[in-house]
Amino acid sequence: MFYPAYINLQNKKCLVVGGGTVAERKVVAMLLSGGDVTVISPDATELLTFLAQNGTIRWHRRQLEVGNTKGYFLVCAATDFTDINTAVFAEAHEKNKIRLVNVVDVIPQCTFAAASVVTDGELMLSISTSGKSPATSRRIREYFESLLNATSLYTLGYEAGKPVPIENQGLPYPVYLLLENRKCIVLYEQETPELERRISLLHQCGASVLCMASDAIKPHHLEDAFLVIANELSAVDMTCEDKGAVIRECLGEPHAGTHFTPHLIVDRNLIISIAARSSTGTEKAERLRKKLANQFENNGYGAFIEFLGAHRSEILKSFSTSKKRADFFETLIDSVEENSLQPQTCCLGLTDLGCSAECLFNWIRHGKLERADTFTANLLDAHIIDSLG
Repeated sequence: MFYPAYINLQNKKCLVVGGGTVAERKVVAMLLSGGDVTVISPDATELLTFLAQNGTIRWHRRQLEVGNTKGYFLVCAATDFTDINTAVFAEAHEKNKIRLVNVVDVIPQCTFAAASVVTDGELMLSISTSGKSPATSRRIREYFESLLNATSLYTLGYEAGKPVPIENQGLPYPVYLLLENRKCIVLYEQETPELERRISLLHQCGASVLCMASDAIKPHHLEDAFLVIANELSAVDMTCEDKGAVIRECLGEPHAGTHFTPHLIVDRNLIISIAARSSTGTEKAERLRKKLANQFENNGYGAFIEFLGAHRSEILKSFSTSKKRADFFETLIDSVEENSLQPQTCCLGLTDLGCSAECLFNWIRHGKLERADTFTANLLDAHIIDSLG
């Protein structure tokens, strides 16, 4: 499970290595959140070129050079070359100790994963399946777009096929932190229910958690700490020489830290996060959280995602390209056993909450795992035979 965090990127220095469509989406999200963005790449998309020309971003039109990642708050490697992406992670995180580093589609070389994001301007929703099923994450995102008449960050940047300016909307930057075996410190004067919830979430994410009194923290405690959570961060500020180096959450003053933890809906590895752009939207966010909790918690989504994740490595090995793998997952999730002449596509219980179709999702949510395994194996065999023929 990944830890949901909404990062404050206002005026923070962000680096994106790469200039393709994936890098473009990263840049757009950072700009919406107020990031100060630099791109390093010999080539760039039409939108990135436009943003560089109007001064919204800096574009260094060349290959990455040694030392280029130093001094950034957040770094993202989004090139098509594994050796470059690996070099970015090694220099940024391992050498320069930058906490927030993402290598696209390579979870072991990430300290955070990107989220599928939807916003209506007042509320922001992000979805994560902890890397186990991007296809399911996309479908839930598209459902939220329709439900809220909202916009996905994936659709911004172009109008009528032409690039348009991207402005700072003051939105937080939603990510999911990979905390497995990472040292996280919780400071307290006295334990509160809110702190206890954070500690429980950290443990669920596999973090190495150190709880201590605020007045007991020393500089050496922070040297290898990845994240700090406290009611008040004055003790951290006084102890830490480089305040920007540590990812910090202040429960008493959410905007005083580098991130805050949003309202959550959790079902195993499905995590849906909801946050309001301002305090006026807090009640609306809570109403939506309760509504979505009734729909998504304990209704089989977590089990469905875990099933797909368990088969993911097998499917990745069976297909040579990302498109073929994606197409197979789409077919697998869409498939419904036909009981009539009318073709049917699985809705994942999103548009039809009481759906009883004979599909992979319903088999898993009702505990028919053997049937789901057999169906998946047969479909995989059929696709492999088709690809060979």
